[in-house]
Order: sequence, then C-alpha cells, then structure tokens
Amino acid sequence: MRPSRRRLSLALVLLLGPMLAGAQAGSPLTLPEAIAWAVNHNPKTAAATARVQQAEARVQAAAAPAQPAFKLSGSGRLQGPVQEISIPVVPGRSVAITRSEHATVALGVVWPLWTGGRVEAATGAARAQVSAAEADLQQAVEQLIYEVGLAYFRVLSTRSRLDDARAGLSLAEESLRTARALRDAGALIGAELAQAEAAHRQAQQQLSAAANAATDAEQTLNTLLVRPLGEPVVLTQTALELQCPADPDEAQAVAQAVRPELLALASRQEAAEQAIALARAERNPTVAAVGQVAWQTPTDVMESHAEFFGVEFSWPILHHPASRAGERGTRASVREVEEVRRDLESAIRLQVGESGRRLADAEEVVAATAEALRAAREADRQAAVAYDAGTTTRRAREVARAAAHQAEAAATQAEHARSATHLSRARALGLLRTLFLIPPQEPEGR
Repeated sequence: MRPSRRRLSLALVLLLGPMLAGAQAGSPLTLPEAIAWAVNHNPKTAAATARVQQAEARVQAAAAPAQPAFKLSGSGRLQGPVQEISIPVVPGRSVAITRSEHATVALGVVWPLWTGGRVEAATGAARAQVSAAEADLQQAVEQLIYEVGLAYFRVLSTRSRLDDARAGLSLAEESLRTARALRDAGALIGAELAQAEAAHRQAQQQLSAAANAATDAEQTLNTLLVRPLGEPVVLTQTALELQCPADPDEAQAVAQAVRPELLALASRQEAAEQAIALARAERNPTVAAVGQVAWQTPTDVMESHAEFFGVEFSWPILHHPASRAGERGTRASVREVEEVRRDLESAIRLQVGESGRRLADAEEVVAATAEALRAAREADRQAAVAYDAGTTTRRAREVARAAAHQAEAAATQAEHARSATHLSRARALGLLRTLFLIPPQEPEGR
C-alpha cells in the first residue's frame, strides 16, 4: 500500500495544522488555509476516508480463512434424583450405569492447509479495493480543492461586481440630480428626465442583484468550509497562478498518469481480475487439519477425556456451474471497466486541451482589461484636472470616475477568472493535491 495515499485528510492536520487557525470565524483567510480547513472538515472527505478504512478491514476479513480457527464448547446437566441401575462385578463392587450429573468441555481446531487459492485471490481483490478507495479519496480531495478555489474567487469576483454596481448607482444618482436640476430650469424635457429615472431604477436593481450574488457566493464558501452560512468571510488572496506543464504532450502524459479517476479504475480492474481468479479457485479442493480434545466428568464405564486429530479433504465437484457463472460475470466487469477507462481517457484528453486553450484566452483578457484600465485611469486623471480648472462639468467628472471604476472592476474580474482557469487547468491535469497539499521535498543529502 502506497503511504502517500493513506488517510490523506488525516495527514493534512499534521502537515497544514498552522494554516487551520486562519479559517476561524472572522479571521483573514488565504486560499491554502481555506483548502486545508475544507479537506479536514468537509463531510465528503470524511466519508471517503471512512470508505478507505472499511476497505482495509475487508482485507483482514479476506485473509482470515487462512488462519486456524479454535472453538471452545461446553455442556452440563443437573437433574433431580433418578433410579440408578447397578451391575455387580465382584463382591463389594458394582458399576453405576446412570448418573444425575454430567458435564463436558471440548476444544476443537480447524487449520486450513490449502485453500485452493481462494484466500490469495480474495486478499488480492480486497487490496485492490483498498487502492480504489484511496484513489476515490484522492478524487474527493481533488474535487473539493477545485470547488473551494472556485468559490473563493467567486466571492472576490462578486464583491468586485458589487463595488462596480455601487459606483454605477452613484453615477445614476448624479445623472438624475442633474436631470432634475435642468428640468427645474426648463432646459430638459420630461422624456429625458424619465430616462434618467429609469437608469437610476436599473442601477438600483443591478446593485440588489450584485449584493444577492455576493451573499450566495459567501454562503457557498461557508458551506464548503462547514461553517455557518452567515459567518463573515474575510479573504486575503486576490490572484492565483499555478505552475502546470505548458507543453500539450507533457500535460496529457501527466494527466493520464496522476488523475485519481484513472487510478481508481485501474485498481477496480485489478480487483475484478482477482475476482476471476477467486471464481476459478472455488472449483479447487481444500485440505485442512482438524482436531478435538474433550473432557467430561468421570464415570465408571466412560473415560474422562477423548482426543481426535485428522485431515479433512473437501472438493466441491457440484459447485462448478456456479463458479463458472461467477467467472463470466467478473469477466464482464473487467470489460466494463476497460470501456469506462477508454471513455474517461478520451474525456481527460479533451479536458486538458480545452483547459489549455481557456487559459490562453484568459491571459489575453487580462492583458486587454489591464490596457483598458490604464486608459480609463488616464481619462479620469484628465477629467479631474479639468474639473479642478473649471473647464468641465461635474457630471463629466463623475462619468470619467465611473468609467475608471468599471475598468478597474473588469480588470479585477478578469484576474479572478484567470485564477479560476488556473484551477480548472490543474484539475484537468490532476495536480491540485500536489500543488496545494503535498509539502515540497528537500534535496537528498541535506
């Protein structure tokens, strides 16, 4: 059994224990702290860990039939007075045939000498199921890291949209104030005022929708962290960039080698092949050493103890149809796993290629929004200078400020989207556990 895959969620308490304090209520929370807390407290990983423990127990149960079995039994009888029959033997001595008291204690043993390959096949299948359960745990952890990361950056993104909606509402309020002033001065018709009022109502609705989205994102993150829904969420990390193989062929090779779904299927295929061997072994004979030692209360005509030792041979000659049917069923299971594996490999190749293209697109969006932000900030600076010099109106100044806010929000959201794309890329390659949970190895010799 590979140590690196045993009880991952429990090992993280030791590896990432100092991080877990950051997930307490109201404390600033980095992404690694959120991931460590979720992995160690989320019911999904707890359930997957329990399934690993169940599979390990089944290994011991599969190996148990090869061990000697001891059985201790006892019986006793005590009844009321009975008529005894005595047979004279010699003068002055007789033999009593019946007695009112009787007790017996026996110890029996069955020691399998050869099980026909049953125990070996059953143990091999159980060990393969342990590997599959461990791979399922790895998959649960990988998926949980992905979900926590997406929820983390969704909170940041929705908060950015909330700030943008607040800036838009401020601009709409300024436009409405200006429109009303112009109407009072007779320089604005009613239709233009109605447009300003409609824009103000729309800005209010957008602010309400942005606030609801931010609340939903915070509650989703709290759910993954197993915290109360209304718990304050204080985040510190604003961007994420993961180092994943850029070469398409290398990325495909990495994904095919480490994706936990593929590891689980390989283990299940091995378990099914061992089940075929077990079905064949059911047709083999078995040999076991058996023995028994018994003690009983002494009588005149019966000895006080008895012993028996021998060899027991068993050959289930009429069990062949059932074992062959089981063999056909397990062969079908092997073929099913092979087909599922081929389908999954194709899906993984598609996911890896798609994640690489999406990451390249996200990089272009970040670069474009960063350029737009620089232009908007320059326009805002010029509008501020012109407003201070009295050469532009207050509304023009507010429009330039709102445009800068919108450009900043767009750039921030592009950064968050790129961070989420990095998570998707690492998830497609199956590297999230390695990148977040496994501590770096020191060079040998240090």
